[in-house]
Amino acid sequence: KRIRIMHGHSNRVGAIAWNSTILSTGSRDKTILHRDLRSNSPFFSTLIGHKQEVAGLNGLSTSNNYVQEVMIKTFDMESSKSIAYIKVCDHAAAVKAMAWSPHQHGLLVSGGGTADRTIRFRNTLTGTTVKTLDVGSQVCNLMFSKTLN
Repeated sequence: KRIRIMHGHSNRVGAIAWNSTILSTGSRDKTILHRDLRSNSPFFSTLIGHKQEVAGLNGLSTSNNYVQEVMIKTFDMESSKSIAYIKVCDHAAAVKAMAWSPHQHGLLVSGGGTADRTIRFRNTLTGTTVKTLDVGSQVCNLMFSKTLN
């Protein structure tokens, strides 16, 4: 049974992320919309500035970080302004998934698409890649255990 229709994007939605009652959606229209599911408004914030389709989102970080192509953009959730860019030049294809470690500050894991097939662990505080794993297939999702490192 359909409960709700959410409008706002002008093209397909390829990425979503939950953060409590906030649903963030990324689209081929190069935007990210934040929606408060308690509100009747279709969305309360639009993040603009991507040059291509938003391929993945991760709304679980307190710093509100989002993946796009081979670049990770950091946005301030309050003002919707872009804060910083983290270049992810070592992936040979689009970044399809990412996860922030709940156990180690600044540890980001990213997964590449079909032409890349790797998972890369990186220290975003120093900008270095810590470890690379070739998994033989595109990476569509990543998640850390909340209880074990």
